[in-house]
Formats: sequence, C-alpha cells, structure tokens
Amino acid sequence: MLKLSNPHIAVLGAGAVGGYVGGQLAHAGYHVDLVDTWADHVDHINAKGIHLSDPTGGRSIKARALHIHEVQQFMRDRVDLAFICTKSYDSAWMARMIRPYLSEGGCVVSLQNSINEGEIARIVGDERTLGCIASTISVMLLKPGCIHRARTPGGENYTVFRVGELHGRITPRAAAIADILASVDSAKVTTNLWGERWAKLVTNSMHHGILGAAGISDHALMNNPQTRELAIRCAGEAIRVAQALGHDLEPILRMSPALWEDASRGRPVAVKAIEEGWLKWMERSKEPHFGSVGHDLKHGRRTEIDWTCGYVAKKGAAIGRPAPTQAALADLVRSVERGEITQGLANLDALLIERSP
Repeated sequence: MLKLSNPHIAVLGAGAVGGYVGGQLAHAGYHVDLVDTWADHVDHINAKGIHLSDPTGGRSIKARALHIHEVQQFMRDRVDLAFICTKSYDSAWMARMIRPYLSEGGCVVSLQNSINEGEIARIVGDERTLGCIASTISVMLLKPGCIHRARTPGGENYTVFRVGELHGRITPRAAAIADILASVDSAKVTTNLWGERWAKLVTNSMHHGILGAAGISDHALMNNPQTRELAIRCAGEAIRVAQALGHDLEPILRMSPALWEDASRGRPVAVKAIEEGWLKWMERSKEPHFGSVGHDLKHGRRTEIDWTCGYVAKKGAAIGRPAPTQAALADLVRSVERGEITQGLANLDALLIERSP
C-alpha cells in the first residue's frame, strides 16, 4: 500500500517534464527529491532553486536535487513514489536503479512519452508499476534550473494528468497519485491506461516526425496546409495500428479517433471538422513549440523518435498493418540525428506529394 501521509517522492529525470512536475510538487510542500544526470542543472537547483514559467507568469521555487550517484542516500529514506520522467530509452536502467530503494509499498509511475510500463514492470514488478499520461504539457528545459511551459495550464478546462493502473481498475493509490499531481495541474484516474497512452502516442507521432525533420514549430505545422495534411495522415496510420492491436482510444486533441481516421482518408467534412477543432485546441498554445524531438535535435541530443513514429511503424509492421508515413518520418529524423542531412521543409517533399490509400 502506498504511503498516503507525507510520501517520499523521487522524480527520476528532472528535465523538462520531471523538473516542472517536481518543482511544482516542492512548491506545494511535498517531500520530493529531483534526481538528474546533468550536474550543472542539479547544482543550480540546489544553489538558486528552479525557475518555472508558462504564458501566465513564472516563479522561482526552492527544491532539493540529487546527482545520480547520490541516490544511495535513499537507503536511509526509502522512496514511496518514484516518477520516471526520463527519455524512453532510459526507462530500464532508471527502474533498476530505483528498485532497491523503494519502500515496502513503494511504486513507480512512468510519466513519459511512449509506452514503457511493460519494460518497467518487468524490473520492479507489475504490482509496483503505474502509468501516467501528461497530455499536451509542452515544457522545455531552457538552461540549468530554468523550465518553460509553452502551453497554458489545463486547469478546469482540460485534464492534463491521467493516472492508471496496468489492470485498469481504480485503486486508492492511483487516486492518491492523481491527488498529488493535482498540485501541478488538473489530474484524474483513468480506467483505460492503454487507450490514453495510444491517444497520446497518436498526438506525438503526428507532430514529432514532422517537427524534427523539417525544423518547424507546432504553429508553423498547423498553418501550412501541406504539413497539416501530412500530420492528419500520420494520425490515421497510428489510429489504425492501435485499433488493430485492440485498444479503445481516448479522444485525440478532444476529437474522436473515428473523425481523425476519416480525415486521414481525405473526407472533406471530416477534414474541415478536424481543422476547426485543431485550431480551437491550439488556443492553449500561446507560443511556438518545437516538440521534444525538435528540441533535442537543436541541442545535438538523441531523440525519442524510435518511441514515437518509430514505435508506431514497428508495431504496425509486426501485425501486418503498415504505417509507411510514420516509418519514413522516423527515417528522416534518424538521418538528421546522425548528421547526414539538415532540417528543412524540403525533407518532406516526397511525403507531401504522396497520398495514403
């Protein structure tokens, strides 16, 4: 049973999402430690606090951060709730690192892109693993100790955090975790973790490949009819893969998967409805955002493209439901990542003139 009174919270990966969530939890008075591998970031937080901002304003918050080697301190203060907020490719070693330091009722929550709960559960156990979707949180780590959120908080208008058990039932600990995250932004317990996960994956995979390959912002993508059509086509591919896998998808940007799927096939009424709904959804995005893949490419870091577009393409290929646009975009981003090509709209030329069947 998760300790409900003053739980010790560890945020593993205090980058954009982890730093934002951990900083807000510290501000709310929770016993929280932010753990990160970037020494300058950790030192800045300990010396000067962490500065969090969004389109409504900002504040500097006093917080405690640990270098990765200092996690051994948790032997004296076991962790009740560990949020893994690293890139997806770091999920396994983070789970192995924290496993010896969990309290008797301690659990691990994947607060990440893509679908990593299975990998984490194989290490810490199904009974200790939960998932949490951070829907359209749009945060960036700008420099040590400084995190900016491009999108306005959801509040009463939009539920950002969706916490779920692997088995899909509502439990006291899932409710408690949602209550904790409500100190950051709106939160709820979901009985459809995998439907939520795939809805988030659809959103990521219709943005990440395009933003990464072209080097444009979400605003530029939305305002360009060609990239907008390409993104809708990506959404359709991802939806068809998810449904073939048996998942019941939640709404995507507040619109039904069926509407997106119809739009991806070029049906005019559906395209018009999607574009109108998409514009409405973009009202929360007050500033251009380049996505985590675009941000990582800018700074010469490894991206998560294999866990967004690449993940969709891999899953589709495995079940005989190809996702060729997703696969092509993943290849383009890998080429940019390796330095073989530079970002630019011209990278999309071949995809922009092709149409899905």
